[in-house]
Amino acid sequence: MLLISQEQRTLSVLGAVMLVGLSAIMCQRHWWSSAPERGASSIETAAWDTALARARQVDVNTADAAELERLPGIGPALAARILSYRMQHGRFHHPEELRSVSGMGPQTFAAIKELVVMQ
Repeated sequence: MLLISQEQRTLSVLGAVMLVGLSAIMCQRHWWSSAPERGASSIETAAWDTALARARQVDVNTADAAELERLPGIGPALAARILSYRMQHGRFHHPEELRSVSGMGPQTFAAIKELVVMQ
C-alpha cells in the first residue's frame, strides 16, 4: 500500500509523539523505582529524605532572586532585600545572619533555616 506524503508525515508525527510519551513513562518509572518503598529500612528512607532535602537547598551566597524565591515564604521583595543585604555586607556565614535582613521574621526564618547553605 502506498501512502501519500501527508499520510506519511502524519504517521511520522504520531510515531514521534508515541516515542516521547514512552520515554516520559520510562523516566517516571525509573524515578519512582528509586524511591524507598513502603516498609523500606530506615536507612533507605533517611537517604531518600537527605537527597530530597539537598535538592531543595539554596546557597544564599550565590543564589539569584529566582533561586531565593524557591524558599518558602520568600517572595520577590524579600529576595531583593536579601540580595541587597548581601551586596552591602558581604557573604553570609551563618543562617542566623539572615535575621538581619529587613522583613525576615521568625516564622519565615524557621521555615528556611534548614534549606539554606553558605558555601
